[in-house]
Amino acid sequence: MVKKKVKKTKPSVADEGSEGQSAAEQYVPLDVPDEVDEFVTLDMRLLNWSYLNFRFRTKTTTRLFSIKKEIEKRHGPITNLKICKEHFAEGNELTDDMLTLHEYGIDGGLQHEKEVVSLIYYDFKPTQHDNPLLLATEQY
Repeated sequence: MVKKKVKKTKPSVADEGSEGQSAAEQYVPLDVPDEVDEFVTLDMRLLNWSYLNFRFRTKTTTRLFSIKKEIEKRHGPITNLKICKEHFAEGNELTDDMLTLHEYGIDGGLQHEKEVVSLIYYDFKPTQHDNPLLLATEQY
């Protein structure tokens, strides 16, 4: 025997209106917090020579390669740069250039709050050249 098709009934206008109101009543606006920039002061210490220590303030969203560029800008051509947080040990070495300071566990504070200082140790070998003109920098 062939089954009979059941006709679908359209909802009435009154039913649609009540559903629309309940959906509007249930609507909760999405609360997106503003991004707050956290700042940290990096106390950069050269491993064996304290005369080249320096400090600079940066955001915690700064990536490691930017910090390496800052070190290279201050010291000139360098090789074998190693950066460690808190104390110089292989377990504390920061190796991935694309990670941010926050991802490495270096937290900061708001700009108008008390300064947050993080201790960073670094070591490198200067690039060796026979030609002294290659050691010249672009500073005027």
